[in-house]
Amino acid sequence: MVAPVFPAVTPHPHIRRFDLTRDLDPVADLIELCFPIHLDPDGKAYIDEMRKIAWEMRLMGRLVGFSDQYPAKNSGFVWEENGQIIGNLSLIPSTKGGRRVVVIANVAVHPDHRRRGIAHELTQRALQTLRQQGETEAWLQVRDDNPPAIQLYRRSGFSEQALRTTWRICPRDRSPWRNSHTPPCQVGRWYPRDWTTQQSWLDVAYPDDLRWQWPVDFRQFAPDLLQRTKTFLDDSYLKHWVVKVKSEFLGVITWQKTNTYANNLWLAFSIEKEAELLPCSLARVLQRLPQKHPLSIDYPQGRGAEQLSRLGFTEFRTLIWMVYRF
Repeated sequence: MVAPVFPAVTPHPHIRRFDLTRDLDPVADLIELCFPIHLDPDGKAYIDEMRKIAWEMRLMGRLVGFSDQYPAKNSGFVWEENGQIIGNLSLIPSTKGGRRVVVIANVAVHPDHRRRGIAHELTQRALQTLRQQGETEAWLQVRDDNPPAIQLYRRSGFSEQALRTTWRICPRDRSPWRNSHTPPCQVGRWYPRDWTTQQSWLDVAYPDDLRWQWPVDFRQFAPDLLQRTKTFLDDSYLKHWVVKVKSEFLGVITWQKTNTYANNLWLAFSIEKEAELLPCSLARVLQRLPQKHPLSIDYPQGRGAEQLSRLGFTEFRTLIWMVYRF
């Protein structure tokens, strides 16, 4: 079989590879200018880490060739004019089902230079390069309230795969739940026999094609000894609560401790019963959790929205997951 031959990427007067040794600070400034980083503690931590690395490299007097030794860490492109970086696109390698994929992220253009096609040119350069490298898939996430970016990616050949909302709640915002029209539910101990049904509900709420990007390995929910050992070795802290009504098993809520701004909740309910059970069961779980850290839920857009809002959760953002297949 003869490998396909692709045309060489045409040089562009303003596009060049991201250089780890000199671009970290200006790219961090650009990302902070273009995105609402002040509303996202994790995003702020990401920017702070970029600046910390830039400072350490200056302090240690790294050579210009340093970045060539770490291609996985400096992949991406910048748009530079008159010595100023006014556009950026990052390429982040990842793994999906044992296969390498690439995530396109941090696509940013300085506000004073928008509507010039810079983001389009950066995206095309990235896709051309990835095609030449033999990549099979490129993924990205775009906010649903950013129509220009959505149209850009559609025109570039990306297709929409999912629409997901992140819900967050701070301890001080938890609302007491009272609803006499909802049947009382109980939350209690999880047993290994519950796993098969829980897994089927998780498969609907968290499709397999998207799981590679979430900060959790759902296989660690399984009750077998191997997975429990892996969970222990990975220092993963998971706690499950089973939801029942009149002794009937109807759902599972899983709490995951993280090292980021918010701890995570993963919900497993049948779609038919969820609206009825979510307020009562989630309220009871919230009562059992220490009121120290914010909580985050990633869920299909629109699903459970009314119930989560009643409990005090707010919509942090809704992202469209898109893929380009070569």
